[in-house]
Amino acid sequence: MANKLTFDAIVVGGGPAGTSAAITMARAGLQTILIERGRFAGAKNFFGGVLYTHALDAVLPDWQSRGPALERPVTDTGYWLLSPDSVLRFTQKSERFKKVPAESYTALRANFDPWFAQQAVDLGVLVITKTTVTGFLRDEKGRVIGVTTDRPDGDVYAPVVIIAEGVNNLLTQQLGLAKSDLPPRFVALSVKEYLGLPEKEVEARFGLSGPDEGVAIDVFGDATLGLPGTGFIYTDRAGISIGCGLLLEQLVINNLKPYEILARFKNHPIIKPYLEGAERLEYGAHLIPETGYDRMPTLYTDGVMVAGDAAGMVDALHREGTNLAMIAGKIAGETAVEAHKQRNFSAEFLKEYRRRLQDSFVLKDLKQYRRMTDFLDSTPHFMETYVNFANEAAYRYFTAHGMAKRDMEKEIIRLLTRRRSFLGVAVDMIKLLRGMRG
Repeated sequence: MANKLTFDAIVVGGGPAGTSAAITMARAGLQTILIERGRFAGAKNFFGGVLYTHALDAVLPDWQSRGPALERPVTDTGYWLLSPDSVLRFTQKSERFKKVPAESYTALRANFDPWFAQQAVDLGVLVITKTTVTGFLRDEKGRVIGVTTDRPDGDVYAPVVIIAEGVNNLLTQQLGLAKSDLPPRFVALSVKEYLGLPEKEVEARFGLSGPDEGVAIDVFGDATLGLPGTGFIYTDRAGISIGCGLLLEQLVINNLKPYEILARFKNHPIIKPYLEGAERLEYGAHLIPETGYDRMPTLYTDGVMVAGDAAGMVDALHREGTNLAMIAGKIAGETAVEAHKQRNFSAEFLKEYRRRLQDSFVLKDLKQYRRMTDFLDSTPHFMETYVNFANEAAYRYFTAHGMAKRDMEKEIIRLLTRRRSFLGVAVDMIKLLRGMRG
């Protein structure tokens, strides 16, 4: 291969999984190329969410000294249960969240991803943007030994390729590791706006004492018309990320337009005051895989490993995805380093990647919650029924009606049974427990 463009490793995709893999291999001395089809790493990502520092610590231990592109430390986090006219908040604000560095930060991926990719460049990774990987190069035995791209003479050779292409896993399918596109039942569409507000106004509206505090809230119930899905609100340094996501299947079945759902959420009487006077700076949507543990693609073959969204590594219940992707990318990178030491890039050797993932929280958590999508699919009434009930029950509990408390408690029980029979409640709770226990 003396006259060919040759590296020790190829990474496809400049998101958290791909960049983590590239950094891990570069730090171990492998000549690594990262190929990204966007104008820059993060150009295709419309994300306003949470990044967890345990993953940064694992991939890049000195990240704090590198001026990371993060927004606010998360010091106020939790869930809001939203009914049509009220909200029940389950949130925690703790002094323990104020440690430096914080456990998590809000981030804008269009800022974070380029910073993260630059750290890879600084460690020796060759990052090539505006380039699409179109296929694979194989040896006489059919083993992958590189990739083809949409550039003239754009073939790149390496004995190991790490695919981190994102939710549209066309390359993973091309290898036969995934059987087809994700069906609407197992992929969510999240639509989001980034709204600009002066820093002090953000802090005043969310009760923050300064730039060293931030909010990360998931909103259930009326945020998505009572359908299985989630709204979210994150405070950035000088703005708010707000959006909602539903499974594509629910959008089709209920003939819903994502932008109308978001507009309705923003105009909810509880939500609207937080957004008053904010300037819309960005609007967009992205797909999120919710395939679950049982429907993940095969994670390896001869000369190839798959990580991140392409592998369905998302725990939607706990708003975790970037950290799973980063740890998986790191483990894939470490496995590639070991493959070079052993000079063995066979599927038989690379299955070590999955074994190590099984020992980590990545596959342990995905396995534990593998039935949650099935649970929500089989109980589409769950959000509306129980969120609205919780709000009505709280209203009666915290309001004096000139009624004996025992009578009030009986009325609360009637509120539930008018929505769902005792048997129905029992069945829902059993399904929920099964979904959360794997």
